[in-house]
Amino acid sequence: MTTIENCTFGGGFLRSGCGREAVTDCVYCGRPFCAEHGERAAQYMDVCARKGCHNKLRDLEAHDAWKARVADANRVSVCAQEDCSARLHHQCSRCHLLFCGEHVREMRVRDTTRMPAMEVRGLVCEHCAQRRKLWR
Repeated sequence: MTTIENCTFGGGFLRSGCGREAVTDCVYCGRPFCAEHGERAAQYMDVCARKGCHNKLRDLEAHDAWKARVADANRVSVCAQEDCSARLHHQCSRCHLLFCGEHVREMRVRDTTRMPAMEVRGLVCEHCAQRRKLWR
């Protein structure tokens, strides 16, 4: 027997959620939401209207646009950092674009290719390093 969940948007301490029938669950927080309290996007990117989840979706869209814009530099063996014409030598462990040594730094990153996932040291570009707080 399948149970239909109700939208939990707006719920909180001593408050119940919206209560309408949920259409799906949020890919970020996993909570169910109705058609009014979220958006259903391509590639199953169903995201509720909660501030953190909504911000992650907008950030992902901006990040994908940035990657498409700077990837052309890598095709001609140049650093993906905008306004840098140095040759590339290092790959960012987050976006997988190539950069010169000046535009990457060593940081602790979560390696999800290992089971179980673990914290390791990796190279991260400035763009990905700025996004870390949002994705924690």
